[in-house]
Amino acid sequence: MWKCNNIYRCLIRRRPLFIENRQHISQSSILKKLFFERDPRGEDYRIHRDIDFKKHIIEGQKIFVDECKLFVEETKEYFRSDPKRYKDGDTDVFWRFDSEECLKKWRIGYDQMHNEGFSNCTLVVNDRKKGVFSGNIDTTMPKDGVRRYTGYCGIKSVKKKISFQRDACFDWREFTHLELRVKGDGRNYLVNLGLGMYYDVSWFDTYTYTMFTHGGPYWQLIRIPFSKFYFHSKGRLQDEQHPIPLNKVDSIGFTAAGVPGPFCLEIDYIGCHVDYNHTERFAYEMYRIPKEIVTLS
Repeated sequence: MWKCNNIYRCLIRRRPLFIENRQHISQSSILKKLFFERDPRGEDYRIHRDIDFKKHIIEGQKIFVDECKLFVEETKEYFRSDPKRYKDGDTDVFWRFDSEECLKKWRIGYDQMHNEGFSNCTLVVNDRKKGVFSGNIDTTMPKDGVRRYTGYCGIKSVKKKISFQRDACFDWREFTHLELRVKGDGRNYLVNLGLGMYYDVSWFDTYTYTMFTHGGPYWQLIRIPFSKFYFHSKGRLQDEQHPIPLNKVDSIGFTAAGVPGPFCLEIDYIGCHVDYNHTERFAYEMYRIPKEIVTLS
């Protein structure tokens, strides 16, 4: 009876048969936001730029020779098989703010840039060859009826690349601490370690810990154990915590948020430290809910 009525309605309205009962999973906006990411930078970015093919080839020729030289050096290093070895108390510096050239390895972001607030910030190298991350936090809510929270500024290093613009990660498995030499203003800053994961559901996985700074003219040498970093994704703390995979870190960032007013963080260098006396694997509780409990509930 149902099929006859459906066929009759389609003939009267001149529609294809059974079009009303057809549904495709790609039409669900909820599923798209849950399981699909267009770009690792976020949903507002376009994957493919509008660029002419010939122009694309010309731009590629400019870097082709340099990329080939870099590839040869990487190949020699691979067959040489002589990686760095570290002893107890060693520190290796990965980022240093000693020239204007180093600023090309960093990106800044703030809510005003995305029309989400009124905060702003800058990253410059001062006359003492130190990086200065400064700006102003404004927690005034934009009157758009959408935002509930605002007031943030941040910087993030460019993801590590190897020859021919391929993605790569740092291998920090021999280190125990993240070491920073900074001069703060008394604020607390979030230190974020980004991961270079393959699948889109893990593109925004981040490990974070709070860096406490002193006000005043003196430098601080801060060492944060990697075991203290906690796991979150898209700003949401995850129930299931696990140690950071130190061979998957591809970027580092700093965030200032929450407290309105000006801020200033001066950075000398960022590196990693080895301390054999630190044996803690992970500082937080790791647990898994038994499957039987989940099934019964």
